[in-house]
Amino acid sequence: MIKEANSGNALAEHELGLRYILGQGVIADTVKAAYWIGKAAEQKLPGACYNYGILLNNGWGVQWNPFQAYKYFLEAARNDMPQAEYLIGLSYIDNLIVKRNWGEAFKWIKRSAAGNFKPAITTLNELRKNVSFSKIDTSLSDNENDKLVDNSNSTNDQTSLGSASGLVFIDFSTVGDTVSEISNKMLIEDLLHEGNNELAQVMHLDKRNDTTLTFDSAAVKLLIKFAEYGSPEALTIMGRMYELGAYFPKDLTQASVYYIRAIRFDSPRAPVLLWKMIKDNNYFVRIKKQIDENDPRAMFVWYGLFSIGIDAQLAETDAVNLLKKSAALNYLPALNELGLDLYTGKYLKQDKNKAIEVWQFAKNLGSDEASLRLSIAKIYGYMKNTDYSSAIEQIRKAIKDGSVLAQATLAYCYKNGIGVEVSEPEAVKYYRFAAQRGSRFAFDELKQMYDAIRPADKIFRIN
Repeated sequence: MIKEANSGNALAEHELGLRYILGQGVIADTVKAAYWIGKAAEQKLPGACYNYGILLNNGWGVQWNPFQAYKYFLEAARNDMPQAEYLIGLSYIDNLIVKRNWGEAFKWIKRSAAGNFKPAITTLNELRKNVSFSKIDTSLSDNENDKLVDNSNSTNDQTSLGSASGLVFIDFSTVGDTVSEISNKMLIEDLLHEGNNELAQVMHLDKRNDTTLTFDSAAVKLLIKFAEYGSPEALTIMGRMYELGAYFPKDLTQASVYYIRAIRFDSPRAPVLLWKMIKDNNYFVRIKKQIDENDPRAMFVWYGLFSIGIDAQLAETDAVNLLKKSAALNYLPALNELGLDLYTGKYLKQDKNKAIEVWQFAKNLGSDEASLRLSIAKIYGYMKNTDYSSAIEQIRKAIKDGSVLAQATLAYCYKNGIGVEVSEPEAVKYYRFAAQRGSRFAFDELKQMYDAIRPADKIFRIN
């Protein structure tokens, strides 16, 4: 095989590269794997083009270069490879590599789905549900409303390098603009995002989608834990459970607390659910009554509704006073929010020392979110004499417990070499995880990384 590869045989070059990836007959070596697979890709062998694109897109054994990866994916896609067709389709959604084009996205993903590639079938149906057909060229087929069904006998799930494409369906415009009904099933499926792995396993989401939100006590206990660490998906489901009276007694104020906290972590679902809930004619009558009764939750909620722009009944000073009063009653969500306002200077005069004190106090009261925010403050260089190792350890733990903020922070660490070695691929990976879950900060950071190496080729212009 080595002899054939050295003679320029593309099939042998590709096979040898795969053996270096898998460690079959040779010692595993991603650099040598990338070399040989790249040699085969130069000869336009479709499988090699796809696999070399995977290596380039993830920075495995080769410099991270999603634009060069796109060119290799496109070559494989033009040779009718469903996996590559799917990735080209996703590229036209993300608006990172090439300019967003719904018609091109739909065309390529539809071609992939026609080849029974399961991820493409799923994404195609999501596109049909969530994207206005005014954005799609409906001349692509005779009947675009016919849904493709999943062929359970299909073996076309992945190729040699698996589904580790590093590409995900990221689109911030469709959810807020077009999805007016948020179903329980959608909330459950959101838990399958990278970052909620342990929670999804305990809740058996690989086996069922419980649209009634009837979970056992172990699942609810873990759901609360993930919510406290800042999982937007867990926070949203907790809000929904309190709104409906599922497992917990029905409590719209508590539901509002969870929805507002979810919005703080960029949940794309929570704003719709919260907006619909507060339309109840008795909603603000109840909130005002609870504030009169000195309920810190209601104080936090009305401040929250003001701060996220849903309600404008309060003046800014009155809203901030409600937050301060709630925090003075040691209400943890209010303490964390007060610390954030002090740290950023959003509604209060910026005072990072005071913010650290507030978060430290909340941490002492048992707040996991406050503990994480203190570690993040270390990463961003505010707290001096920093032990980065302990901060990184805390952030990694928070990622396992569902924190989207921790994912974005670890990406920042890899991008800038804070507490870890600089790694563009790792930074991209964690920014993508966070962006997929709704984090606009992570998406903006991701776009900056792409723009920094964007080629001058016309096809890659997105502005």
